[in-house]
Amino acid sequence: PYSPEFKFLSKEANGMFIIRSSGFGVGSEAAVNDAQRNVFYHILFKGIPGTELNVPMVENESNAMAKHKDFFNKFFDQGRYRDFLLSSSMSSNLINVNGGHQILVDVKVNCNSLRKDLEQNQIIRKFGF
Repeated sequence: PYSPEFKFLSKEANGMFIIRSSGFGVGSEAAVNDAQRNVFYHILFKGIPGTELNVPMVENESNAMAKHKDFFNKFFDQGRYRDFLLSSSMSSNLINVNGGHQILVDVKVNCNSLRKDLEQNQIIRKFGF
């Protein structure tokens, strides 16, 4: 079974976070895309320990996924998460694992824009309201 790695690296001004994540796929492109999706999954549904985002942006994963199915299909499956991806760079070589490939990727995310988008699409409430 594959279990993605996830590690907070740094925070920059204006809500920019750099996070290292592993990804798994048939080729390098699929593995990188998986690593990028893993970062957004953690931000939305798990939180980032040791940061002000230690609480997930989306309160209840299963309820949110059911209620906003179209939004999350577009976000994860159709790549809308890339709107909030500022940069992505491979931080390891591609490793052969169980008939596929695994890679580590450093991803820079604009969390402020992501939060505003979630508010505008009524996935989350505005902070303080």
